[in-house]
Amino acid sequence: MTASLRHRTNLRTSTWAAALIAVSLTASACGGTDDTDAADTGFDPSGEATDSTAASTERSADAVDAESDFVVAEEEEAMEEAMEGDSDTSSDSADDAEEGFAPEAAPAEGEQGFFDEPDEAVEEDPAENTTFENVGVRPFVDTDVDPLSTFALDVDTASYSIARNTVAAGGWPDPDGIRVEEFVNAFSYDYSSPRDGLGVTAEGGPSPLDPSRVLLSVGVSAEQVADRDRPDANLTFVVDTSGSMREGDRLGMVQAALTELVENLSDDDRVAIVTFAGGSQVVLEPTRVDDRAEILDAIERLSAGGSTNLESGLDLGYGLADEMFDRDEINRVIVASDGVANAGLTDPDRLVRMIRDDADRGVNLLTVGVGLGNFNDVLLETLADDGDGFYAYVNTADEARTLFRDELVSTLLTVAKDAKIQVEFDDSTVAAYRLVGFENRAVRDSDFRNDDVDAGELGAGHQVTALYELELRGAVDGRDPLGTVMLRWEDPETGDVIENRLELTGGMLVQNWTDTSTDHRLAATVGMLAEVLRQSPYAVDLTLEQISTEVDRLADELDRRDVDELSDMVDRLR
Repeated sequence: MTASLRHRTNLRTSTWAAALIAVSLTASACGGTDDTDAADTGFDPSGEATDSTAASTERSADAVDAESDFVVAEEEEAMEEAMEGDSDTSSDSADDAEEGFAPEAAPAEGEQGFFDEPDEAVEEDPAENTTFENVGVRPFVDTDVDPLSTFALDVDTASYSIARNTVAAGGWPDPDGIRVEEFVNAFSYDYSSPRDGLGVTAEGGPSPLDPSRVLLSVGVSAEQVADRDRPDANLTFVVDTSGSMREGDRLGMVQAALTELVENLSDDDRVAIVTFAGGSQVVLEPTRVDDRAEILDAIERLSAGGSTNLESGLDLGYGLADEMFDRDEINRVIVASDGVANAGLTDPDRLVRMIRDDADRGVNLLTVGVGLGNFNDVLLETLADDGDGFYAYVNTADEARTLFRDELVSTLLTVAKDAKIQVEFDDSTVAAYRLVGFENRAVRDSDFRNDDVDAGELGAGHQVTALYELELRGAVDGRDPLGTVMLRWEDPETGDVIENRLELTGGMLVQNWTDTSTDHRLAATVGMLAEVLRQSPYAVDLTLEQISTEVDRLADELDRRDVDELSDMVDRLR
């Protein structure tokens, strides 16, 4: 554990026991959740909360300013100042939390504690030499100073996959590699799909961290488009064949995934393949998928060796993508690599500048990270974010096949460009809020309607779920306003800019945690696991035993493979 992480862990945060607002922005054709019965529901903290006005006054204004212009260094400083200001206060209201997330007695001798080091039986870190970046943790923001929270929608899932594979290999996830939103995005939710574009819905209940506070979910999902109804696709594979791709049969995983993808593409789609090591070369010129034998033969011939010149591979790959480019079709570059660039340009920012113009023109980038250890998470995430695509990760041939067969094909068509969300909280009912995650996807509040500002892209069927921690000023009833969620995106087909909104009210809250939906509880529980693993100062009182109890309940209810894998991961961490 690094010194900076130990420092973060030791921050006094007992007064910040927070309520997660699992802001599940889900797609619905009408763009909202029916709250006609709102007057019969609501949330009453029963007087257990500390006085919210006093708490707001005590907070440092430095923390408040961070939401509208998030800079990691400033955020961490602001958070520390806020913590120091409240270091003499504590809250005992969590004593009444219901079973599952209720505080537990200290673990018996020999049991693994919440922030204990991994068991000594782990002799080597399976993720050794992996490059991560600490993006910080957002502080609370007082709504009477800054009621707006604005960020770009993001559908990356790599952080969760890397953590799960690290645990499966006997290691402990690096806190710097934990991005809360990617943990939550890794799971699917039973959100209704809108007829077109994006939609939004919300629900909530008491916080597992402090039942006097609220956990509200406000989430987003995109329209579904059947594969037969999508335009033809022009895909350029840029495959890393450097020597590091021999480790753990990384190249073999990529070959298995590409084979699966080709088998599921339409005959009229086109594929080209570029490889890069010390240099780059075209392995397959643009070829219609109805000539599958030629494409599969090119994939089978791939072999690894040499250094890693990602710059050369991107340059040649985007050149081929330009040859195939058709404005009325899907145009995408897919990079499969461990991200360990050691020849040519290796700086992420300079590499991004190479592809930015193509992204603006409509050539989206998908980066697929492969393998544990000797892996550059920062580079692959940066390229995907600035290449108007998304970042995924695989470490087994089965994972690779699932990603390319089940997820990539169905989301090839982009249905929302430069998608942003802005939540305006009502300061008459909400005293303070904290967006949990999305630290490196911040957008200035003033840029929400600035369509020149790059944001996120969502493909057909994509979902995004955000989490907020909220502190209410007091009890709310069914029709009390909590705020407004606004979505803004560009329709890629027409170029029209569209906005959708949802009014948040007390009617979206219920009094009991168990009365919330499984979607809400799943998103919240996964988000809390991420907070624990990144050693968030707001989650120091939460234990893996509590999370395990909730995950097991969800696994019994949902009977889903991904939730069973989550349960196994948490059991290994304990």
